[in-house]
Amino acid sequence: MKTVHLKLLFPKNWNRTKQLEIYYQQELVASVSPNTSILIQLPQEATSIHWKLSHFKNSIALSDDPITYLLLFMDVGEGFVQSYIKTWQSNCIQGKLVSQEEFEKSTNATIYQNKQTWLPIAKLDKPILYIGLLIGIISLLYAIYAQTAWSALLFLLGGGSIVSLLILIFEKNNIPMGDYKGRMWASIACFILIILMIPRNDYPIQILLTVLTLGFTLRFLYHIRKLHVQ
Repeated sequence: MKTVHLKLLFPKNWNRTKQLEIYYQQELVASVSPNTSILIQLPQEATSIHWKLSHFKNSIALSDDPITYLLLFMDVGEGFVQSYIKTWQSNCIQGKLVSQEEFEKSTNATIYQNKQTWLPIAKLDKPILYIGLLIGIISLLYAIYAQTAWSALLFLLGGGSIVSLLILIFEKNNIPMGDYKGRMWASIACFILIILMIPRNDYPIQILLTVLTLGFTLRFLYHIRKLHVQ
């Protein structure tokens, strides 16, 4: 028999509830949860295995050694945009044959330390997020009570921005910088669309949201610049 020690390491907060399925010759031989390890027994003649999770699927050739150590991880690239693109690719989950020492020392932090820049939760500027929440709440209430031609879309944009910012507010661990920037820029885009969709006769709401959005954007840019200087 061939013994495969397999460890699955995913980025922080990614697919924690789903299990990756391991196959040998189209037969399911094991399932593994993110950030855990398992031991798989295969026939000695086994030369490869493959895996599936949602739209992800990939495979790797095994060595001739009776005991093999295999790391599975996501190739997420760098930054928010590249990470978003790569996680839509079917071969995003990749494998690497390693030594026993590297296998035992490999953790979520060691695999992804060069892939992500982290924002310490203590350095998160909460007032920015509260300004964004205020914009989202005003937009949501306007969509409910004004009943314009764009009310449904205004409701979705306002509600979506609120949910996105609440995730940052209630996060208790460090935040990937790319995720933080992506959420903030997406919120700014939502706020601009909301302003453009409000009818001209409701100009007081437009002016209020414009001022708040400008303050949100300028403070966010100042915060990012401050973080890069430190």
